Amino acid sequence: MANHRISIAQLKNHFTYSWWKYLLLLVLGCFGVDLLFTTTAYSPPEEKKIELYLCSSYADAVAIQEVFWPLLQERCPEQEELTVMNINLSSDDIYAQMQFSTYVAAQQGDVCLLPRSEFKKLIQDGADSAFLELTPYIDSGVIDTGDIDLSAGRARSEAGEEGLYGIPGDTLYGLLEYSCDPADSILCIMAYSGNNDTAAVMADILLEELCTGKPEGYDEMRAAKKASEQSSTQIFK
Repeated sequence: MANHRISIAQLKNHFTYSWWKYLLLLVLGCFGVDLLFTTTAYSPPEEKKIELYLCSSYADAVAIQEVFWPLLQERCPEQEELTVMNINLSSDDIYAQMQFSTYVAAQQGDVCLLPRSEFKKLIQDGADSAFLELTPYIDSGVIDTGDIDLSAGRARSEAGEEGLYGIPGDTLYGLLEYSCDPADSILCIMAYSGNNDTAAVMADILLEELCTGKPEGYDEMRAAKKASEQSSTQIFK
């Protein structure tokens, strides 16, 4: 009778030349489990989640999410998720512009705080192709703009009709607590948002909580920042 017992030497030889097969099997197994959980994990429908993109400057997105999620739940208890993301379009980071363009192409994001320059860029082919017209929400009292000068947020639709597509965010001085400078920003709701009414409530919460008096020394800070930017531009010319 043949001896089929495997010796230690045979095992060592086997693992010396075949270890990669077991590693590959482990990696594929982990990938499969991760894929299974990803594809089967619950994701809130569009009408039960809000994505807030802060793009006018750097912002502490994590801190903002922690503070504003309970406020949104209080006003809209049926909502299941608030995502806050910072994409700093005011920086010289090309990746930030690519990232934002990708999200817009994929129709992601509901409420955005954009640099005024980006807002103007997106309304060139008609403001209603990019942003939601906000007049009905202001007239109904859902969004309270107070004494904000809204002229910078007015634009024309593809049909040539004028409407309000953004709310100037310069007075959102409360954002300074989150390391975000609101200067030259526009608060708007994306036209493709699948949750328009809640997005309008989110915009109102931001205005209510963040529109504060101008902090002492703010103008000096802005002037110093502008001078620094101009100096940097001259150096690299």
